[in-house]
Amino acid sequence: MYSESLFKPPVTSNIKAGKVVLSPNEEVGEHVTEKREEILVILRGTATLVIDGKSTEIKEGELYYINEGLNHNVINTQQEELEYVYIVGMHN
Repeated sequence: MYSESLFKPPVTSNIKAGKVVLSPNEEVGEHVTEKREEILVILRGTATLVIDGKSTEIKEGELYYINEGLNHNVINTQQEELEYVYIVGMHN
């Protein structure tokens, strides 16, 4: 897994964003962005997004909104690299 921060406080006041690249069969790992909303933008490949146990596929060029407080994981179940950007709105 490759991950880099694109911007975050103190450059921004309430937004954090980064780019992630997952190889085939890699995953980010389950996590909760408490009191934070998140948007995923798929740049290349197809992501399997698991939110509270329910799986959804998100394809290249699509985006997905994750409401605050939800347990979620991003998994690359495909045979090509998955590349996406995440944008997290942080509540004060």
